[in-house]
Amino acid sequence: MNRYKIEIELLTEAIFGSGHSVPGSVDLEIVYDEYGFPFMKAKTFKGNLREIMKKTIHLLGYKEYKHVLKSLLGEKNNGVNTWKNLRFSDCRLTENIRNILKYAVKAEEIEPSEIKEALTEIRSFTSIEDDGSYKKGTLRHFRVIKKGLMFVVDMECERELSDEELAVLAVSLRSLRHIGTMRTRGKGEVNCSLLLLDKGVYRDITDYYIDKLMEGVKSNA
Repeated sequence: MNRYKIEIELLTEAIFGSGHSVPGSVDLEIVYDEYGFPFMKAKTFKGNLREIMKKTIHLLGYKEYKHVLKSLLGEKNNGVNTWKNLRFSDCRLTENIRNILKYAVKAEEIEPSEIKEALTEIRSFTSIEDDGSYKKGTLRHFRVIKKGLMFVVDMECERELSDEELAVLAVSLRSLRHIGTMRTRGKGEVNCSLLLLDKGVYRDITDYYIDKLMEGVKSNA
């Protein structure tokens, strides 16, 4: 089995929205676990990646690379062939941070609510009229995840990925600039890297495969 990681650095505040509100507190709460750690569900992250990979493939040449989207991310009614596709974990904070704080919770030194409050903030947003004035009744309070945090998605595949697949994956991840809610309003700006488990150590292979793909594109031009 081949194992990979996606490292995701938050360059701005992000909203991994749960779709739920907390009366008297926030109109949009984030997704968080029993320890108070914010995270993005695997299905949601995969959807964000699929969206940008489709755009990447159209830029590279749809006819030539459309099969890569299917081989990496699958499609509806893929049936018995799903084992060939990538499997994603939830998008979570790096393990070293989680382990330290989880230990503190289990030792009853801190509460999960304190972890959530330390890693997030409340922001207020409102809609604007055409004349630049505030639209009445549109004030909303959203919980945002603080910028600068590092998240990780674990990926694995039962088969070995081809150089072509890794190249398209690397370019797509480098092109993935925003994730989560309110992406069009500057939230969730990220920098993503692709890592491969090699002899027990994860190494960054993003630039290597981007360069390899660009060389192939130039030679075919």
